[in-house]
Amino acid sequence: MAGLSGDHLLVSSSIQYVINVVMTVPALLYVDRWGRRPTLLIGAAFMAIWLFTNAGLLGSYGTHVPGGIDNIAAASTRITGAPSKAVIACSYLFVASFAPTWGPVSWIYPPELFPLRVRGKAVALATSANWAFNFALGYFVPPAFVSIQWRTYVIFGVFCIAMFIHVFFMFPETAGKTLEEVEWIFENETEGLKYIGIPAWKTTNTRARILDIERRGDGHLGDEEKSTDVAEKQVERT
Repeated sequence: MAGLSGDHLLVSSSIQYVINVVMTVPALLYVDRWGRRPTLLIGAAFMAIWLFTNAGLLGSYGTHVPGGIDNIAAASTRITGAPSKAVIACSYLFVASFAPTWGPVSWIYPPELFPLRVRGKAVALATSANWAFNFALGYFVPPAFVSIQWRTYVIFGVFCIAMFIHVFFMFPETAGKTLEEVEWIFENETEGLKYIGIPAWKTTNTRARILDIERRGDGHLGDEEKSTDVAEKQVERT
């Protein structure tokens, strides 16, 4: 659709895969420092921007090709010149936005979220759902480019906005938290909401506290941990 063919098309696809691999590295190094929520929110916002930009470029400067370019039905829109380069750039930027955010965090988040008693089944279900939707995506996109053309980008841009809203209101921060602390987020109705627990947007990254505890050693609890330990012992005595 962007005027590429032959070796140029192969090179452009290869660059996309290289970007995917390279941009995953920062997430491996810094995802615990960034936190889960900011990473997902920023990723969803940027992906929406590039998708809507591609939709605007193809809708404004693209021309419909009946039967598709080179008889490829899914390649239903031709765009050339500077706008075509912009489409390629936005596609690369989309991959660069996905790779350090939703790409790795979508695998990190489920095991951190569920308690041990259901973790195995829950993670298996999450993984199965991931691959099921990947199949649906591959099945849906080619016919979508045939029937609604550039508007396909609008649909996925709207999905990214929905992802942003969903994460903001429903995804608690799990970075730097133990499994017990994550479970406490959902069960704490005293400081949170009934049946929901602490609202997701009020949870924070506690990585710094965990690192401080590790530096001091297991036998050197801070004031907060000491008070919790004393309270538990008092409950046991009563």
